[in-house]
Amino acid sequence: EETCEFRLYTRETITADDIESYVEISAEEQERSYRFTLAAATGAFTLKDAMYAPTSLHLAFAHDQSEMVAHFNTGAEGTPIVRYGTSKKHLTSIATGSSTTYTASDLCQAPANLEEPGKFTHPGQLHSVTMKGLEPDTKYHYMVGIQSEKSNQMLWSDIQQFQTAPEVGSSEEPFSYVVYADQGGPGYGMSKGADRVTRRMITEMKENNIRSVHHFGDLSYSNGAAHMWDTWSDMVSKFAATIPLMIGVGNHEYDHTDGGGAGRDPSGVTTPWGYLPEWGNFGTDSRGECGIPVSNRFVMPQSEGSNGVYWYSFDYGTVHTVMISSEHDMSQGSEQYAWLENDLKNVDRTVTPWVIVESHRPLYNSADVPDNNRVGIAMRDQIEDLMYETDVDLVLSGHYHAYLRTCDGLYKSQCNNGGPMHITVGSAGAELDTVGLYDQEWTSFYSREWGYGRITVANETALHWEFVADENGLVRDELWIMKES
Repeated sequence: EETCEFRLYTRETITADDIESYVEISAEEQERSYRFTLAAATGAFTLKDAMYAPTSLHLAFAHDQSEMVAHFNTGAEGTPIVRYGTSKKHLTSIATGSSTTYTASDLCQAPANLEEPGKFTHPGQLHSVTMKGLEPDTKYHYMVGIQSEKSNQMLWSDIQQFQTAPEVGSSEEPFSYVVYADQGGPGYGMSKGADRVTRRMITEMKENNIRSVHHFGDLSYSNGAAHMWDTWSDMVSKFAATIPLMIGVGNHEYDHTDGGGAGRDPSGVTTPWGYLPEWGNFGTDSRGECGIPVSNRFVMPQSEGSNGVYWYSFDYGTVHTVMISSEHDMSQGSEQYAWLENDLKNVDRTVTPWVIVESHRPLYNSADVPDNNRVGIAMRDQIEDLMYETDVDLVLSGHYHAYLRTCDGLYKSQCNNGGPMHITVGSAGAELDTVGLYDQEWTSFYSREWGYGRITVANETALHWEFVADENGLVRDELWIMKES
């Protein structure tokens, strides 16, 4: 809005009696549910051009290697436009895109669909534009804006830049990228390390020329407070306007227990409760969002059988990355399993010899959390054989707020047994775990601190993994994964 005011609210925890009046959630979740009461306000004032100013700019790879997707937000409606080119002074290529939005009534449950302080806030217009005809491994400059019938002037963003992907299969130069999960907004609540990790991404771009960031679930931790999506998006745009941000979905984006039927669930699940297997702990962690904000704010690469931000794959250089949804059915006979099987069995390993699977929840983690452990065991029953049969090299996940690396060759809980290494790196800013570990022979390294994974692909047969502490940039754990030529 162009007319705004600053308001100060006090916060108090909602009691169990209060919660029962609109949604059933666990005792643990009650501790993170709040009521806000207005304490003071500045009065209304006007922000010039606020409705037309592009915000929350972030990039993503497309399925076609000659394309790049730019996402951004505005308050006003209009046709989203990107001007781009290989020179700042000659942004001669022009692309237009599409826009979407959502309202409180689109969301599945309270508190996300309640129009009161600290809960639903209208997101404005969410734009995506695909830049096409890009040359491989080339630097481009670009700016975004909207053309509106209500405004005679275009209000452009600052000029940004990005580097396109190398040709698929190219191994001439090593490349690096960063992976993590479980971040949240800057310095609030349970996400006190989020802004620190973001600052490290800016350093990584300058010092290590990272080419992308992969964030597999639990993004903003909005927990039904919609403004936190904007806060988190503005935070990550400091790097994501320059390097692509590839995302997956976690329990805090999707999990719900009601309201998802009648075509409301953007993942296509027709039951009102989404996915609630008897062995699972899939509750109301999205606080009623049921995947709608994340589905509207991101466009990920799509191919036959993929499903929006939930499951998809893409190639970069010599790496084939597969994003799956641990919040959806992946048992044999499910849509996700059918897609995953087809995807993994049709990878051309002469072109992309490295195959890496990313999932919010891990198949293997030895943290002493019994209900999460049951989920991991069930996931192994569903897809571990498939990943073994298709020679997946590495499985990355989050959900647990710590870093854990298993032994290599892990299959059927046995090391050096022909399976992939499993790494949990849910340490991007959310409040760190405090539980101990089960005694498992396959646990090789564990660290309870904020940080992220850095992958450097040296060539077709050598990949370097590092876990980097966000506080000082020191490497806490590293190893080389080698393949036979």
